[in-house]
Amino acid sequence: MLAKLLYFTKAILGRTFYYIPQQPERIQIEITNRCNYTCGMCPRESFQLPESDISPDLFKLIIERITQGADKRHASRYHVTLTGWGEPLLHPSLVDMIAYTKSRGHTVGVTTNGLLLAPFINRFIEMPLDKLTISLDSVEEQDNTGEYHPSNEVVRKNIEALLRQRSPQKKPTVTIQITMHNTQQCLDTIRYAAEAGADRVYLVRLNIPMGRKNFVRPTLEKELNIYKESEKIARKFGLQVDNNYTAFDSRPLRFLYKRLRPAMYRFDRYCPKPYDYLYVNIDGKATPCCDLPRYEVGNLLKQDVKDIWQSENMQYFRTHQDEVCGNCDALRLRHLNPDEA
Repeated sequence: MLAKLLYFTKAILGRTFYYIPQQPERIQIEITNRCNYTCGMCPRESFQLPESDISPDLFKLIIERITQGADKRHASRYHVTLTGWGEPLLHPSLVDMIAYTKSRGHTVGVTTNGLLLAPFINRFIEMPLDKLTISLDSVEEQDNTGEYHPSNEVVRKNIEALLRQRSPQKKPTVTIQITMHNTQQCLDTIRYAAEAGADRVYLVRLNIPMGRKNFVRPTLEKELNIYKESEKIARKFGLQVDNNYTAFDSRPLRFLYKRLRPAMYRFDRYCPKPYDYLYVNIDGKATPCCDLPRYEVGNLLKQDVKDIWQSENMQYFRTHQDEVCGNCDALRLRHLNPDEA
């Protein structure tokens, strides 16, 4: 109980005054940049990333580096997400990589578009995979040429099959991630997630700055209304719905975070993501954000996580976020694009 209270206190005060923790809590590893979709809203093409997979040997080396030794009593533990700018289910060694990462004591999550999920369902349940996030923007049929993540009957059937078959312990926990395009699209998809039995919905703001100025997203006023209406659905179904104001599993922490969020990160001056997060690209190089896949602040093949986290490169990024990130407002409370409709 005391340990939880200490964690809550550090989490709230640290974020409010932007006191950076000694090391990250979350590490995302880019395991492939190949994808079975071409979503109009995705910046993957503009990044000009290689269409390749990480090798199993390099992946194991990265896991060993972040674990910091074989002695489990002293090794670091992270929330590891195996997803880059591609579809992770395309990687032929995905199941082995999940098992290896779990064997080193880390919790493991995967983010997928869900189209290829069917043959993985039993394995994800048996392992079990800790967290599975499925990107689904609409319950209407969508192709992969517009602004949305594509939706089709196969994806929804895969989601429903996984939720039906998993154990009473609800592993993996399932999040439906929805990019907000309009109010009706969001609310219909939230209702679908609730009725299907998902554990959580995460509402994502369409990030305009990265070469996507032709896309339309809800105004801040409409976005706040989506949050308000989504909470009504959440209460009705007992569903956890998160957004830029709430993004924690713990109810007490979510309660406090939601109310204190406007003052956090020095009154929204800084982005929440790099506060406790590190991205590792397909070459083993570390960056502060998935939207900066080639902004190198360190190299896991030469440095350990703590050295990178406390390096001059990382310190420079933290104090020059506005210069590096421009008008990216994906996780801010306010919009940074004054000309949008």
